[in-house]
Amino acid sequence: MEHPITELLLSGVQLMLMGMTIVYLFLALLVWVIGITAGLVRRYDQRLAQRGGDSSLALDDPGLEPDESEIVAAISAAIHRHENP
Repeated sequence: MEHPITELLLSGVQLMLMGMTIVYLFLALLVWVIGITAGLVRRYDQRLAQRGGDSSLALDDPGLEPDESEIVAAISAAIHRHENP
């Protein structure tokens, strides 16, 4: 039994709208969850800073710079590993 082209087109449009709606709702939910997570992290970070803890990853602290010889050794080992699998 063949369906007229209009019925097939309407079915296709309905499927497209349903799919686009689901994707839009999923993305909206994802943005909402990321916003809540960011708020929780921000709140935790503020509490940590109030207690005197270091909330950064110590990347901005010049006193904690890694030894350059360790960096050179790590890069050399990575190159050696890449060239000699």
